[in-house]
Amino acid sequence: METDCKHIAPTDDTFTGRMRFHQSWYRRHVLGLPPGPNPSARGELYGNMLCEKDGKAGWNFVTGAVHAYADGRLAKDPTHIEEERLRNNLLSSQPMCFNLFAPLDLDRNLATRLIRALPGFEHVARVTDVKLEYAPTPKEDFLNDGTSFDAWVEYERRSDGALGFVAIETKLTEPFSPTHRDFTERYRRWKVEPAWWWRDGAEDHFPNKLYNQLWRNHLLAFALRYQKALKYAECFCAVVSHPQDVSCPKAVTDYGGHLLPAGKETLLPWSLETLINAWLPLAATREETSWLQAFRLRYLDLDASEPAWQQWQGTGSRTARQA
Repeated sequence: METDCKHIAPTDDTFTGRMRFHQSWYRRHVLGLPPGPNPSARGELYGNMLCEKDGKAGWNFVTGAVHAYADGRLAKDPTHIEEERLRNNLLSSQPMCFNLFAPLDLDRNLATRLIRALPGFEHVARVTDVKLEYAPTPKEDFLNDGTSFDAWVEYERRSDGALGFVAIETKLTEPFSPTHRDFTERYRRWKVEPAWWWRDGAEDHFPNKLYNQLWRNHLLAFALRYQKALKYAECFCAVVSHPQDVSCPKAVTDYGGHLLPAGKETLLPWSLETLINAWLPLAATREETSWLQAFRLRYLDLDASEPAWQQWQGTGSRTARQA
Protein backbone atom coordinates (compact mmCIF):
# COMPACT_ATOMS: atom_id res chain seq x y z
CA MET A 1 0.00 0.00 0.00
CA GLU A 2 1.05 3.61 -0.50
CA THR A 3 3.07 5.42 2.13
CA ASP A 4 1.99 8.91 1.00
CA CYS A 5 -1.47 8.70 2.61
CA LYS A 6 -3.14 7.43 5.76
CA HIS A 7 -4.93 4.12 5.63
CA ILE A 8 -6.53 4.32 9.07
CA ALA A 9 -7.21 7.28 11.34
CA PRO A 10 -5.80 7.77 14.87
CA THR A 11 -9.33 7.65 16.33
CA ASP A 12 -10.45 4.48 14.53
CA ASP A 13 -11.61 1.53 16.59
CA THR A 14 -10.68 -1.95 15.37
CA PHE A 15 -13.63 -2.38 13.03
CA THR A 16 -13.51 1.15 11.58
CA GLY A 17 -9.79 0.89 10.98
CA ARG A 18 -10.17 -2.41 9.16
CA MET A 19 -13.02 -1.06 7.02
CA ARG A 20 -11.13 2.15 6.23
CA PHE A 21 -8.15 0.09 5.13
CA HIS A 22 -10.39 -2.10 2.95
CA GLN A 23 -11.77 0.98 1.21
CA SER A 24 -8.21 2.23 0.71
CA TRP A 25 -7.28 -1.15 -0.79
CA TYR A 26 -10.37 -1.05 -3.01
CA ARG A 27 -9.50 2.43 -4.29
CA ARG A 28 -5.96 1.43 -5.20
CA HIS A 29 -6.32 -2.17 -6.38
CA VAL A 30 -9.85 -2.23 -7.82
CA LEU A 31 -10.35 1.35 -9.00
CA GLY A 32 -6.68 2.17 -9.61
CA LEU A 33 -7.10 5.74 -8.34
CA PRO A 34 -4.94 8.02 -6.18
CA PRO A 35 -5.97 8.97 -2.62
CA GLY A 36 -7.85 12.19 -1.93
CA PRO A 37 -7.90 14.86 0.77
CA ASN A 38 -9.89 14.28 3.94
CA PRO A 39 -11.73 17.51 4.87
CA SER A 40 -12.17 16.17 8.42
CA ALA A 41 -8.39 15.87 8.81
CA ARG A 42 -7.20 19.27 7.59
CA GLY A 43 -7.05 18.04 4.01
CA GLU A 44 -4.51 15.27 4.65
CA LEU A 45 -4.48 12.50 2.07
CA TYR A 46 -6.47 9.45 3.17
CA GLY A 47 -6.73 6.18 1.34
CA ASN A 48 -10.49 5.99 1.71
CA MET A 49 -10.99 9.36 0.00
CA LEU A 50 -11.26 10.18 -3.69
CA CYS A 51 -9.96 13.39 -5.20
CA GLU A 52 -12.63 15.76 -6.46
CA LYS A 53 -12.38 14.90 -10.16
CA ASP A 54 -12.63 11.16 -9.49
CA GLY A 55 -15.58 11.73 -7.17
CA LYS A 56 -17.32 13.76 -9.87
CA ALA A 57 -16.60 10.98 -12.35
CA GLY A 58 -18.67 8.62 -10.19
CA TRP A 59 -16.04 6.23 -8.88
CA ASN A 60 -17.72 6.04 -5.46
CA PHE A 61 -20.59 4.10 -7.02
CA VAL A 62 -20.47 0.43 -7.93
CA THR A 63 -22.31 0.84 -11.24
CA GLY A 64 -22.79 3.56 -13.81
CA ALA A 65 -26.55 3.40 -13.24
CA VAL A 66 -26.12 4.24 -9.54
CA HIS A 67 -23.80 7.11 -10.49
CA ALA A 68 -26.39 8.51 -12.89
CA TYR A 69 -29.07 8.11 -10.23
CA ALA A 70 -26.97 10.04 -7.70
CA ASP A 71 -26.26 12.82 -10.20
CA GLY A 72 -29.96 13.09 -10.98
CA ARG A 73 -30.93 13.19 -7.34
CA LEU A 74 -28.38 15.89 -6.54
CA ALA A 75 -29.58 17.98 -9.47
CA LYS A 76 -33.25 17.55 -8.58
CA ASP A 77 -33.19 17.68 -4.77
CA PRO A 78 -29.98 17.70 -2.70
CA THR A 79 -31.95 17.86 0.58
CA HIS A 80 -30.46 15.60 3.30
CA ILE A 81 -27.45 14.78 1.08
CA GLU A 82 -23.85 15.74 1.88
CA GLU A 83 -22.42 15.88 -1.63
CA GLU A 84 -18.77 15.63 -0.62
CA ARG A 85 -19.44 12.48 1.44
CA LEU A 86 -21.58 10.99 -1.29
CA ARG A 87 -19.05 11.53 -4.06
CA ASN A 88 -15.66 11.33 -2.39
CA ASN A 89 -15.77 9.31 0.86
CA LEU A 90 -15.53 5.58 0.17
CA LEU A 91 -16.13 4.80 3.86
CA SER A 92 -19.33 6.80 4.20
CA SER A 93 -22.65 5.02 4.68
CA GLN A 94 -24.40 7.49 2.35
CA PRO A 95 -22.84 6.19 -0.89
CA MET A 96 -23.27 2.66 0.52
CA CYS A 97 -27.00 3.33 0.81
CA PHE A 98 -27.13 4.57 -2.79
CA ASN A 99 -25.08 1.57 -3.97
CA LEU A 100 -27.50 -0.80 -2.23
CA PHE A 101 -30.92 0.76 -2.77
CA ALA A 102 -30.77 2.99 -5.87
CA PRO A 103 -31.21 -0.03 -8.19
CA LEU A 104 -34.50 -0.76 -6.40
CA ASP A 105 -35.79 2.71 -7.25
CA LEU A 106 -34.67 2.29 -10.85
CA ASP A 107 -36.53 -1.01 -11.26
CA ARG A 108 -39.69 -1.69 -9.22
CA ASN A 109 -39.91 -5.28 -10.48
CA LEU A 110 -36.42 -5.85 -9.12
CA ALA A 111 -37.42 -4.11 -5.89
CA THR A 112 -40.43 -6.40 -5.48
CA ARG A 113 -38.34 -9.50 -6.10
CA LEU A 114 -35.68 -8.50 -3.58
CA ILE A 115 -37.86 -7.10 -0.80
CA ARG A 116 -40.13 -10.14 -0.95
CA ALA A 117 -37.06 -12.34 -0.33
CA LEU A 118 -36.36 -10.78 3.07
CA PRO A 119 -37.58 -12.50 6.26
CA GLY A 120 -41.09 -11.33 7.13
CA PHE A 121 -41.80 -9.76 3.75
CA GLU A 122 -43.09 -12.80 1.89
CA HIS A 123 -46.53 -11.16 2.02
CA VAL A 124 -45.48 -8.30 -0.28
CA ALA A 125 -47.39 -8.30 -3.58
CA ARG A 126 -45.44 -5.49 -5.19
CA VAL A 127 -43.22 -2.55 -4.29
CA THR A 128 -45.01 0.68 -5.19
CA ASP A 129 -42.39 3.30 -4.31
CA VAL A 130 -38.74 3.64 -3.30
CA LYS A 131 -37.08 6.81 -2.03
CA LEU A 132 -33.58 7.61 -0.80
CA GLU A 133 -32.82 10.28 1.80
CA TYR A 134 -36.52 10.74 2.32
CA ALA A 135 -38.48 12.79 4.83
CA PRO A 136 -42.28 13.01 4.49
CA THR A 137 -43.70 16.50 4.06
CA PRO A 138 -44.88 18.87 5.28
CA LYS A 139 -42.53 18.21 8.17
CA GLU A 140 -44.90 20.03 10.56
CA ASP A 141 -47.26 17.07 10.21
CA PHE A 142 -44.57 14.71 11.45
CA LEU A 143 -41.62 15.49 13.78
CA ASN A 144 -40.97 19.02 12.53
CA ASP A 145 -37.21 18.49 12.59
CA GLY A 146 -34.50 17.33 10.18
CA THR A 147 -35.02 13.59 10.66
CA SER A 148 -35.09 11.55 7.43
CA PHE A 149 -34.90 7.95 6.30
CA ASP A 150 -31.80 6.80 4.43
CA ALA A 151 -34.07 4.65 2.29
CA TRP A 152 -37.81 4.04 2.26
CA VAL A 153 -39.77 1.31 0.51
CA GLU A 154 -43.54 1.37 0.12
CA TYR A 155 -45.33 -1.84 -0.81
CA GLU A 156 -48.74 -3.41 -1.35
CA ARG A 157 -49.77 -6.44 0.67
CA ARG A 158 -50.65 -9.63 -1.14
CA SER A 159 -53.63 -10.51 1.09
CA ASP A 160 -55.73 -7.35 0.88
CA GLY A 161 -53.93 -4.76 -1.24
CA ALA A 162 -53.31 -2.54 1.78
CA LEU A 163 -50.15 -0.41 1.82
CA GLY A 164 -47.20 -0.75 4.16
CA PHE A 165 -43.65 0.56 4.25
CA VAL A 166 -40.22 -0.17 5.65
CA ALA A 167 -38.05 2.80 6.65
CA ILE A 168 -34.35 1.96 6.46
CA GLU A 169 -31.33 3.33 8.31
CA THR A 170 -27.93 2.29 6.90
CA LYS A 171 -24.75 2.22 8.95
CA LEU A 172 -21.24 1.25 7.91
CA THR A 173 -18.82 2.56 10.55
CA GLU A 174 -20.46 5.78 11.71
CA PRO A 175 -22.23 5.78 15.08
CA PHE A 176 -25.73 7.15 15.35
CA SER A 177 -25.68 10.95 15.35
CA PRO A 178 -24.49 12.29 18.73
CA THR A 179 -26.74 15.36 18.40
CA HIS A 180 -28.61 15.92 21.67
CA ARG A 181 -32.40 16.09 21.29
CA ASP A 182 -34.71 16.37 24.29
CA PHE A 183 -38.19 14.86 24.29
CA THR A 184 -39.86 18.17 23.51
CA GLU A 185 -43.42 18.87 22.36
CA ARG A 186 -42.62 18.11 18.69
CA TYR A 187 -42.04 14.51 19.77
CA ARG A 188 -44.24 14.34 22.86
CA ARG A 189 -47.42 15.14 20.96
CA TRP A 190 -47.31 11.68 19.39
CA LYS A 191 -47.56 9.99 22.78
CA VAL A 192 -51.34 10.52 22.81
CA GLU A 193 -51.68 8.00 20.00
CA PRO A 194 -53.18 4.79 21.51
CA ALA A 195 -50.81 2.59 19.51
CA TRP A 196 -47.75 4.21 21.20
CA TRP A 197 -44.84 1.78 20.83
CA TRP A 198 -42.77 2.77 23.87
CA ARG A 199 -42.78 1.73 27.52
CA ASP A 200 -43.91 4.12 30.24
CA GLY A 201 -41.08 6.46 31.16
CA ALA A 202 -39.05 5.55 28.08
CA GLU A 203 -38.97 9.20 27.02
CA ASP A 204 -36.57 9.89 29.90
CA HIS A 205 -33.96 7.99 27.85
CA PHE A 206 -34.80 9.72 24.58
CA PRO A 207 -31.74 12.06 24.66
CA ASN A 208 -29.28 9.13 24.95
CA LYS A 209 -26.78 9.89 22.18
CA LEU A 210 -26.11 6.18 21.59
CA TYR A 211 -29.51 5.76 19.95
CA ASN A 212 -31.32 9.12 19.86
CA GLN A 213 -31.06 9.20 16.07
CA LEU A 214 -32.48 5.68 15.81
CA TRP A 215 -35.30 6.65 18.16
CA ARG A 216 -36.17 9.66 15.98
CA ASN A 217 -36.13 7.48 12.84
CA HIS A 218 -38.46 5.02 14.55
CA LEU A 219 -40.72 7.82 15.78
CA LEU A 220 -40.85 9.32 12.28
CA ALA A 221 -42.02 5.93 10.98
CA PHE A 222 -44.63 5.88 13.75
CA ALA A 223 -45.81 9.38 12.82
CA LEU A 224 -46.10 8.41 9.15
CA ARG A 225 -47.97 5.20 10.02
CA TYR A 226 -50.48 6.97 12.30
CA GLN A 227 -51.40 10.01 10.28
CA LYS A 228 -55.10 10.86 10.55
CA ALA A 229 -55.72 9.63 7.02
CA LEU A 230 -54.30 6.18 7.94
CA LYS A 231 -52.81 5.52 4.52
CA TYR A 232 -50.67 2.66 5.82
CA ALA A 233 -51.83 -0.57 7.44
CA GLU A 234 -48.38 -1.54 8.71
CA CYS A 235 -44.80 -0.33 8.87
CA PHE A 236 -41.32 -1.39 9.90
CA CYS A 237 -38.04 0.35 10.71
CA ALA A 238 -34.94 -1.57 9.58
CA VAL A 239 -31.34 -0.89 10.59
CA VAL A 240 -28.76 -2.19 8.10
CA SER A 241 -25.26 -2.74 9.49
CA HIS A 242 -22.07 -4.61 8.66
CA PRO A 243 -21.80 -8.14 10.09
CA GLN A 244 -18.48 -7.29 11.77
CA ASP A 245 -19.83 -4.17 13.45
CA VAL A 246 -20.76 -4.82 17.08
CA SER A 247 -21.64 -1.27 18.14
CA CYS A 248 -24.66 -0.74 15.89
CA PRO A 249 -26.46 -3.99 16.82
CA LYS A 250 -25.76 -3.24 20.49
CA ALA A 251 -27.33 0.21 20.14
CA VAL A 252 -30.38 -1.36 18.48
CA THR A 253 -30.65 -3.92 21.29
CA ASP A 254 -30.29 -1.30 24.02
CA TYR A 255 -32.87 0.92 22.35
CA GLY A 256 -35.21 -2.03 21.93
CA GLY A 257 -35.39 -2.33 25.70
CA HIS A 258 -37.56 0.80 25.73
CA LEU A 259 -40.16 -0.68 23.37
CA LEU A 260 -43.44 -2.43 24.03
CA PRO A 261 -43.90 -5.74 22.15
CA ALA A 262 -45.86 -4.01 19.37
CA GLY A 263 -42.96 -1.60 18.85
CA LYS A 264 -40.31 -4.33 18.95
CA GLU A 265 -42.11 -6.15 16.14
CA THR A 266 -41.52 -3.15 13.89
CA LEU A 267 -37.77 -2.84 14.60
CA LEU A 268 -35.68 -4.98 12.24
CA PRO A 269 -31.90 -5.45 12.55
CA TRP A 270 -30.64 -6.36 9.08
CA SER A 271 -27.11 -7.51 8.34
CA LEU A 272 -25.62 -6.41 5.02
CA GLU A 273 -24.48 -9.99 4.53
CA THR A 274 -28.03 -11.30 5.05
CA LEU A 275 -29.36 -8.94 2.38
CA ILE A 276 -26.71 -9.76 -0.20
CA ASN A 277 -26.92 -13.52 0.44
CA ALA A 278 -30.71 -13.37 0.00
CA TRP A 279 -30.50 -11.25 -3.13
CA LEU A 280 -27.67 -12.79 -5.13
CA PRO A 281 -29.56 -16.00 -6.02
CA LEU A 282 -32.40 -13.84 -7.34
CA ALA A 283 -30.27 -11.92 -9.82
CA ALA A 284 -31.98 -12.40 -13.18
CA THR A 285 -29.53 -10.59 -15.45
CA ARG A 286 -25.80 -10.18 -15.83
CA GLU A 287 -26.17 -6.54 -14.74
CA GLU A 288 -27.94 -7.50 -11.52
CA THR A 289 -25.32 -10.13 -10.71
CA SER A 290 -22.47 -7.69 -11.43
CA TRP A 291 -24.06 -5.04 -9.19
CA LEU A 292 -24.44 -7.38 -6.21
CA GLN A 293 -21.00 -8.94 -6.66
CA ALA A 294 -19.42 -5.50 -6.89
CA PHE A 295 -21.24 -4.47 -3.74
CA ARG A 296 -20.04 -7.60 -1.93
CA LEU A 297 -16.41 -6.93 -2.92
CA ARG A 298 -16.66 -3.29 -1.92
CA TYR A 299 -18.20 -3.76 1.51
CA LEU A 300 -18.19 -7.40 2.64
CA ASP A 301 -15.24 -9.27 1.13
CA LEU A 302 -12.53 -8.26 3.58
CA ASP A 303 -10.67 -11.45 2.69
CA ALA A 304 -9.77 -9.78 -0.61
CA SER A 305 -7.75 -7.12 1.21
CA GLU A 306 -6.49 -9.39 4.00
CA PRO A 307 -3.04 -10.08 2.47
CA ALA A 308 -2.45 -6.34 2.03
CA TRP A 309 -3.71 -5.72 5.57
CA GLN A 310 -1.32 -8.30 7.03
CA GLN A 311 1.58 -6.94 5.02
CA TRP A 312 0.78 -3.36 5.97
CA GLN A 313 0.52 -4.25 9.66
CA GLY A 314 3.82 -6.06 9.49
CA THR A 315 5.77 -3.17 8.01
CA GLY A 316 6.30 -1.65 11.42
CA SER A 317 6.71 1.74 9.79
CA ARG A 318 5.76 4.78 11.78
CA THR A 319 3.74 6.05 8.83
CA ALA A 320 1.71 2.86 8.73
CA ARG A 321 1.07 2.85 12.46
CA GLN A 322 -0.12 6.45 12.39
CA ALA A 323 -2.06 6.08 9.14
